[in-house]
Amino acid sequence: MRLEIRKRILPFLLTWMLILALPFTVEAAPKYFYQLYINPENFGLVVFPKESIFPELEEVVQSLDFKKAESGEAVMRSGSKKENFTYMMPKDVQKKHRLGKFIILQILNDGVGIMVGIYEQEFGLTLPTKVFIVQELKGNISKTLDIFRKQLRQEKEEIEWIPDAILKRELIGHY
Repeated sequence: MRLEIRKRILPFLLTWMLILALPFTVEAAPKYFYQLYINPENFGLVVFPKESIFPELEEVVQSLDFKKAESGEAVMRSGSKKENFTYMMPKDVQKKHRLGKFIILQILNDGVGIMVGIYEQEFGLTLPTKVFIVQELKGNISKTLDIFRKQLRQEKEEIEWIPDAILKRELIGHY
């Protein structure tokens, strides 16, 4: 009978020992801080970790007409379709600045490589796997901004303003 009791109690004791030991063995997730830049067109550029921003990167950002807007602790977020995850600004900061489209730059530990993410409300969060160096960024950011501009022009062209209603062009032909 004693052997049977030991067999029942042993798993219970092992489980509790594991639970009590977990807080001491699990490391806390690292804290990252971001720097948000905004351009006159209200497109954003989020760079993290803020502490790793180096002068050449700052020059590229400023040459693209981005200005510092806000900084703080980065949070892990997904895209609008719950796909992909990366650190970026909190959702309330995004709403505060009315940013529907922005670029995320993650400076890698080597201090040279940069990973790029693109957040766009319709398509979600895109995280290409290519690592860039700062000299490649200016052209790629400019191309992405051109895509953002083209999307905005198309969105504006699709909407017709009619008293008391907003209708898409396709619907206008039905009246």
